[in-house]
Order: sequence, then structure tokens, then C-alpha cells
Amino acid sequence: MSEAPFIRRPRRGLFKRSRRDEGLIKDLAIVSQLGFIMAGSIGLSVWAGYKLDAWLQAHGIVLTLFILLGILGGGWTVYRQIQDLYKTGTKKRLKK
Repeated sequence: MSEAPFIRRPRRGLFKRSRRDEGLIKDLAIVSQLGFIMAGSIGLSVWAGYKLDAWLQAHGIVLTLFILLGILGGGWTVYRQIQDLYKTGTKKRLKK
């Protein structure tokens, strides 16, 4: 009985992540970044439209125009970033 009566296994840490979890975390970071970009573009456009609308006394016309520009600008930025992610992902797969 010189050996231990149990099998010694390597300890897994409480917060140890597998490779699949690292990919999931990267994907969540990208999605949240795109959401913040879209919200920031719309928010900044609403603020600028509100200030210009009050200054020009345009009764909401400038605000509506800037909201639409914010949606279009944010959407275009998100689209370009998704295209860049797709291109870099394709290049990485081709290198392997």
C-alpha cells in the first residue's frame, strides 16, 4: 500500500477557459463593440440635431434629418467593420 488509493488528476481552476470559450468571448466583444458604435452614432446625431434644431427653430426637421443620418452613418460603420473582420478572418484561415 505504498501508492495513494486515489488517482491524482490535474486541478482545474475555477475560471479556466477552454479554446471554445475564448472564441465565444471574442465574438461577444465584437458584437458589443458594434452595438456601442451604432448607439454612439445615433446618440451623437440626436444630440447634434437637437441642438441645431433649437438654434435654428426648425420644429424637429433638423432633428429628424440628423437621426436618419446617425442611423445611416452607424450602419455604414458597422458594415465596414464586419467586412474588415471577414477579410482578416479569411486571411488567417488561408495562412493555416
